[in-house]
Amino acid sequence: MDKVLSGLSLLKFSKLTSVFFRPVVSQSSKSHVFPAYVKLHFHEVKNCNPTLKAPEILKKLSEMYKATSPAELAKLNLGSRITTFVPKTSKEKMESRKKLTFARKHGLPKPQPLTGYMVFIHEKLSGNKGLSLQDMTAKLSDASKAWQNLPESNKEAYNMRASENKLSHLRDLKAWADENEIQFSKRSSVLASRLYAKHHGKAAAAAAAAKANSAKSPSK
Repeated sequence: MDKVLSGLSLLKFSKLTSVFFRPVVSQSSKSHVFPAYVKLHFHEVKNCNPTLKAPEILKKLSEMYKATSPAELAKLNLGSRITTFVPKTSKEKMESRKKLTFARKHGLPKPQPLTGYMVFIHEKLSGNKGLSLQDMTAKLSDASKAWQNLPESNKEAYNMRASENKLSHLRDLKAWADENEIQFSKRSSVLASRLYAKHHGKAAAAAAAAKANSAKSPSK
């Protein structure tokens, strides 16, 4: 069973069905689980339909969260307790985006689907960019249901592809870090920060040197 949430479904359940499938999570647990759920699936949903704005993505994630089974939420809750989710401030988010954009312009490898579930969803939704929110929700729901009904033996093939993707992505990150002469990290955000600091540190040093030389030059 894939460790990543596999109960992703956006089907409109009847009131009776929702009684059995709506996750029972305490408010204290939800305060940790939902942010972790958003962090896990935000880019997944964004990549499926890049035209969606952040509020629309959060709305969809909320629907996905409510449709997730209690067992899967319990797994995520355990992980969120180990690493407490600390929301970034608006300024920190803007700074992170700026550094990541800078790194992307300098060839930072884009992430690949890193779980069997994500590989399966990406395969089913590829080529559907530009669809309306309603159509994308329906396709995502169908793909999620198909994954749930997939035999474990078939899921294993996707899990293997995900493992290969992870190794390939790490190799790409390592090669990129070596090429840019920065310390390697498995996290793209850390690599982006290190590249940004390296380039802007050099620029700041050059500006300081130029200013010092200008101050030393005799005035005419």
